[in-house]
Amino acid sequence: MRLATRTGLASFVAASITLLAVGSLFRGYFATVLQDRVDKQLQERAETAPILAAVAERLSQSELRTTLEGARVVTAGDTISLGLLPDEPLPDGIVPGWSTARASGDRWRLYTVEVADVPDPGDTTLVQLVAPLGDVDARAMQLRRRVIVVMMLTSVAAGLVGYLLGKVATRPLTALRRDTGRIEDAEPSTWHVAASYGSTEVDDVATTLNENLERLADETKRRGAALDAARAFAASATHELRTPLQGALTNLDIARSDRVGDSERKEVLGLANDQLQRMATALAAVRTLADAEFADRSWFDTIDLADVADAAVADERRRAPNAVIEIDSTPPTTMVAWRDGVLLAIANVVRNALIHGVPLDGSPPRVAVSIVGSSVIIDDNGPGIPVADRQRVLERFEHGGGSGSGLGLAIAQQVAIAHGGSVTIGSSPTGGARVELQLGPDRAAGPQASS
Repeated sequence: MRLATRTGLASFVAASITLLAVGSLFRGYFATVLQDRVDKQLQERAETAPILAAVAERLSQSELRTTLEGARVVTAGDTISLGLLPDEPLPDGIVPGWSTARASGDRWRLYTVEVADVPDPGDTTLVQLVAPLGDVDARAMQLRRRVIVVMMLTSVAAGLVGYLLGKVATRPLTALRRDTGRIEDAEPSTWHVAASYGSTEVDDVATTLNENLERLADETKRRGAALDAARAFAASATHELRTPLQGALTNLDIARSDRVGDSERKEVLGLANDQLQRMATALAAVRTLADAEFADRSWFDTIDLADVADAAVADERRRAPNAVIEIDSTPPTTMVAWRDGVLLAIANVVRNALIHGVPLDGSPPRVAVSIVGSSVIIDDNGPGIPVADRQRVLERFEHGGGSGSGLGLAIAQQVAIAHGGSVTIGSSPTGGARVELQLGPDRAAGPQASS
């Protein structure tokens, strides 16, 4: 049910209840006023009660008996009825005071007074004055009908006015509903409603809705971009995995041949094993990259970036015991981040430096890891990366030369994007490559990577 309809119904019910209560009180007051007039008239007639008691017997035998106002006189045990009385008998047991009786379908007001020494000294006579209340009841009933008619008309009018006022009052909500309805088939970048609708409460709802729509649009855009990237990635992965798979199948076919000797068979089996290992490594990297692309905010927690970098470096030291890996992780840096993703990103960049950053003179590779704000900077002493190739090597399956899946820097790049940051490549102070992993746009950045 629309709010305007609810407002109209509420106005109708409220008006009905109010008018019914007021009408009932007014009708009761009006009936009381009319009956008080009758009582006053009876009190005025009571002043003539002694005369009526003295001549009651004579009046009962006179033609004037039927023209008098209603009365009953009780004297010496006899009851004399005079004037306008109901066809049905009134109750017996006449006692002094006020009472109301019903006879001949109407109500009658009775006022009984006691007269002493009439008609003879020492006698006591009761004179009961009678007045009909039919006119009072008829006028009260007429008033009730009028109250009901007025109440219905007024309630309907109040409901109609309430509905119209509700329509006016709910115009901001109607406009907000209309604007939200336009969002259904619109582009995410246009998901917003007006900032002001002329109502403070509706404006607050619109502000909250716009904030949520903006977040939803950003998330939808990110998911859409990730889905497009996943499609392109699947095509690239198929292409990259086809070559080692085909090579492994060819080498296995050769190994099954009777024409090759044991030494050749052993050699081709080793090649097939290497190719399958390359595929397994690539598939593991594919899954990791997919996790990075669809990183959820629920995975984020408060971490010490220095502790995570120490753990990543420790793992790579075990992998490459002959390499020199130094880390400057003081002071500690606390931030909200995806711990597993950051650990994997740092490890991939360090591993990439150990593989591709080997000096040309054959000396051991040296890697320096430093933390500045929310940035992790990895420098190596290798040949460096040419300026023309620095953006390319961040793409999927792009090799800077040598072995590897071509996904290490791509994974680091995607983890940085999940944190609102990026990866930049420059030159290290030792002439090698510098890779800066920036985790967040609003934190202190490290030294700018030089070209």
